[in-house]
Amino acid sequence: MISANCDIREFITGLENKDFFEMIYLLDQEATDAERQLYNPKSEIAEKQICGPEYVSKLKNIISYLRYGAKPRSLKDDDIRLLESVCRNNGSQLHD
Repeated sequence: MISANCDIREFITGLENKDFFEMIYLLDQEATDAERQLYNPKSEIAEKQICGPEYVSKLKNIISYLRYGAKPRSLKDDDIRLLESVCRNNGSQLHD
């Protein structure tokens, strides 16, 4: 997992210098790892830290935002602006 603290802003900044598809791949991997911690607390992944369901939901909402342009209500405006900034710096244009 990129964010050791289950911090969505930390994760978003970790997407710097990634292309659009790599960003979605990393988001999906992060969401999968975090969700596995929730449903299998005895796994090796769970020994690191258990993220809450809110973190998983935010990651999935970011994936939807990148794919379909639907701005997620679960993210703060500052988080969306940070994501948009990262995407612009990476050369990806988001939906209007």
